Amino acid sequence: MHTAQVIPKPSLLKRRALVPVPHVLLGEHKTTADDGTPLPDLNNVQGDVIFMFPKRWEQFMFFKITNVVQFRKALGVYAPMITSSAQTALNIDAIDKSGGANLDIVSYGFAITKSGLKALGITEKLNEPHFDQGSLINEKAQLGDMREYDPVFNGDGVNDGIVVVTARTEETCKKAMDGIKIIFKDSVTVLCTYEGRVRPGEAEHFGWRDGISQPAPKEIVHPKPGQRVVKPGVLVLGFPGDPVYDVKGMRPTFTKEGSFMVFRKLEQNVLFLEDYTNQNWTFIPANVPGDKPLDEDERKGLFGARIVGRFKSGVPLALSPYREDTKYLQPDYINNFDYTEPNGRCPFSAHVRKTAPRQLQPIVSKEYLDASVLVRAGIPYGDEISDKEREEWAKLSPSERENAKSPRGLLFVCYQSSIDNGFFRQQAGFANNDFFPITGLVPQKIGQDPILGGPKPVTGTQGEVDISQDGEVTMQVINKKGDKYEVDGFAKKIDPSVVSYEQKFFVTSRGGEYYFIPSISTVKGWGT
Repeated sequence: MHTAQVIPKPSLLKRRALVPVPHVLLGEHKTTADDGTPLPDLNNVQGDVIFMFPKRWEQFMFFKITNVVQFRKALGVYAPMITSSAQTALNIDAIDKSGGANLDIVSYGFAITKSGLKALGITEKLNEPHFDQGSLINEKAQLGDMREYDPVFNGDGVNDGIVVVTARTEETCKKAMDGIKIIFKDSVTVLCTYEGRVRPGEAEHFGWRDGISQPAPKEIVHPKPGQRVVKPGVLVLGFPGDPVYDVKGMRPTFTKEGSFMVFRKLEQNVLFLEDYTNQNWTFIPANVPGDKPLDEDERKGLFGARIVGRFKSGVPLALSPYREDTKYLQPDYINNFDYTEPNGRCPFSAHVRKTAPRQLQPIVSKEYLDASVLVRAGIPYGDEISDKEREEWAKLSPSERENAKSPRGLLFVCYQSSIDNGFFRQQAGFANNDFFPITGLVPQKIGQDPILGGPKPVTGTQGEVDISQDGEVTMQVINKKGDKYEVDGFAKKIDPSVVSYEQKFFVTSRGGEYYFIPSISTVKGWGT
């Protein structure tokens, strides 16, 4: 008889993906690493960038500056309230020692867009190409965003910045944000306020535990087994790991100890994913190696795990390829794996394998992958699915279900020193790239990330070509104007006898923006 293994639940601190090193928890900060390279001042770096604010509720206030003089005065009041990384580490430790009991700690953050800097009279380039070009909407096509954006993101320079507030309770979070709006009331127009909250089990709306895999900046975050250790400058500007660190004068001095933030509102079609799973789970065979057959629920769970790369609990498919083994939830196991495992335990197209690739040497260097990491600090938004919503869903046609709008999703936030190396590479270069991860010298079509990817527009299906075998092919096509184009690629015959299911996509981007996260001293300098 199979008996479920009971695994002790780790402490709050051990469960966190980002755990400050011991001396930081004691309030002690090193200015240089053991190898002599400089480390950022944790009293000056905003707290969400490295350690993530501890939170159950979060509000984002998007604003447009209307009176620069008053705005600078408001910044002078607000700047001392911004929560540093040093204070965030102490807050995390206090919550852990209390067992999480009734410690309702408020944290504050601030971010500004290119248009916001311009309003302050700052026109210098920050030498981050995506930030310098303007708003995220200008790169909508490259990101694969096919649908309409929310008004706050639907234009270049529509919003000038964000104020972020987090807390343990909804009431405290709202009260704190109300206080912020009073501080800025004579200087900005509040365009909108988004609100998110942590769901039961720390899962996003699809049901997967989120935020498990995060980078560990060297000598700042205590690395757990399998966690990628990176130079602090991968996250914080002006330090080794920042791609322009070695080039003097590439960035204005005020950018030091800042970061770049990307915000996206990602709408999740949860019921469509449920339908998709219910229609296709039978493609998972019941018989698995070395164990009893999987039951229906286990096959459904494995089907979803092959989409994401982890079971909903967070157990990695690379370690537990058929049946969920909860021992791998322990901190020493949950990230301690790579994808060199035999027999294709984790599909190449799985979400976590696409966006956080491991061990691609010698084809892709470790340094390239290290530069691609970012801290993800998002939070779910929207209510849980109601019985009434399910009743209305049942009345929709298949096409209506696939294209339905959803009132829930993820408020995605990430931090990095280079949007180009971090977010943009992960989204456009990894998730949307049918041929990534690279498996050899000959490109292999893997497919897009089923979570972050999206259907590419079909440009045409007419005409015939003479192809008799798989291999490289070059074609010339003519558009409606008579212009000729050359298309190079690889042709592979489709075998109609092979049973498969069509890849679908479940996330719709409703827009986002590129932000600069200034250091606390920089915000104080902007204030009056």
